[in-house]
Amino acid sequence: MVLVVDDDAELVELLRELLAGQGYEVVTAGNGAEAYRHLRDPRCRAMLLDLHMPGINGPELLMLMSAEDLRVPVLLMTANPDFDEREMKQFPNVKRLFHKPFYPEDILAAVRQFDPRPAPRAAER
Repeated sequence: MVLVVDDDAELVELLRELLAGQGYEVVTAGNGAEAYRHLRDPRCRAMLLDLHMPGINGPELLMLMSAEDLRVPVLLMTANPDFDEREMKQFPNVKRLFHKPFYPEDILAAVRQFDPRPAPRAAER
């Protein structure tokens, strides 16, 4: 399962369609508090996480994950050009930082690193 977390509902839906179209099980969340509830699911293999959200934002969620030793690989997303990938890798779960707008192929390639064999689509089961 891939967890997609962003307060931009349109982007969440685009990423959900992209990943589901490749056979991935996708769970979505509009904020860090919602995402936090899904992180303990043993099926969660990767998370796409926006840095700026209301409530629990991306860095706060990363701190919670570190405090609780939740080891889900994280692919960060941000529209802020000031964020640096090296800076964000202070969090052990962070594997890559994508600046918006990004190419869908880059997201797929990164997700495949952590979940290379998506579940069969419903029609294939």
